[in-house]
Formats: sequence, structure tokens, C-alpha cells
Amino acid sequence: MAQATAGRTKSDVVYRRIRDLIENGKVHNGQRLSEAHFARMLGVSRGPVRESLMRLESEGLVQHRGSRRSRVVSYTEDENHDELVRRYEVRQFVEAGAAALAAIHMSGLQIQRLRDFAEQAAACREAGDQKGRYEANAAFHDYLLDNCGNPMLREIYTRHRLAPARPRTRAFEKRFEAAVSSQVSPSLLPVVEAIAAHDVETASQLIFNQVRRATEALRKMAW
Repeated sequence: MAQATAGRTKSDVVYRRIRDLIENGKVHNGQRLSEAHFARMLGVSRGPVRESLMRLESEGLVQHRGSRRSRVVSYTEDENHDELVRRYEVRQFVEAGAAALAAIHMSGLQIQRLRDFAEQAAACREAGDQKGRYEANAAFHDYLLDNCGNPMLREIYTRHRLAPARPRTRAFEKRFEAAVSSQVSPSLLPVVEAIAAHDVETASQLIFNQVRRATEALRKMAW
């Protein structure tokens, strides 16, 4: 990597390069990021990369999960409306399939972990912690896809950026929540209980209905 220009630290240069990759579409919304990956790509140690990801996280461009993973946050308002609706249409079937397979393959410990995420999302919703709720909700869907028993569904989910989009503004969020909540319960716990009961049809239908209602709400909204 070229030496940092005068007055700029190595972390500043790494930060700018990672930010440029994000802004130029080289890193997609929802894509997993890795300190090791960027360190190899940019020819630096993990330290400057870690500092850069923390800085990007504080700016809202990156969302940190776990010790060495981050993701570009996907904001609904930044998405192309028609493309996002199409992705949600695909997501309906992918998540329904994942829930059906989870009802067949998931073990007790896996189901408990899924329940933990669902309960965390419900608790955050009750407390008005929207950021926490979105993070728990995303973790639920990630865990479901990662542990349903068919890794191809995870590949489809990642490749086509099917992870739930997140509203940037509270006003937009209220519009979306009102449209969705008036039609279907936002709780993920019934999905978990259907999986725990090995009820393939109910687990699949519940999550399909949830995503379908979100799809319909997005279809009617304009931005």
C-alpha cells in the first residue's frame, strides 16, 4: 500500500479507501465485512482496518456484529423502490423455505438460540429500542438461514441482498410499521414455536405471511 500522504495517518487512508469501496458499490448493502479481508486487500495490519470500521460504524455506514464482522447497513430510503419490492418478493419464498427446513432439521439448542433472538426483538420493540430490534430481527433471519439445513438458501439470500432493509428516519419507519402491523403480528415467536413443534406448514406459512405483508406495504409506499 502506498505510504500515507503528509498529515494523514494510515487509519485515515484505510478509512477513505474502505468508504470509497462502499460508496462506489464495490461493497453491497447487507454484505458481510471482515477485518482480515480488508487487511489482505489493502496490504495493512488489522489495526487500521478495525479503527476504520469503527469510524464507519459511528457514521451509520457499517453495523458491527460479533468480534470481527461488520455489515453495510441497508437503508430503505436509499434503495430503488421497484428493485427492493422484487427482492422482498423473492425473500418471501426463500425464508418460507428456510422455516420449513428448520422445522425438519433444527435441534433443541438451535431452536433455543432462534427463540432468544425472537425474544430479544420483542423486548426491544416493547422498550422502543428500534436499533436493537432491527439488529435482533436481522440476527434471527441470519440464524434461520444459516441453520435451516440447506446452505444454498443462504447463498441466494446473500447474493441477492434479501436481508430486511432498515428505515433511516423515524417518520418513514412509522409509515412502514403502521402498514405492516395493521395486517400481521410482528412477533417472530410463533414462527419459533412452529419450528419447535416440527410443524413444517405452519412455520413456512407464518414467515411467508410476515414477509408478504412487508412486501405489500413497501409496494404501496413511494420515496
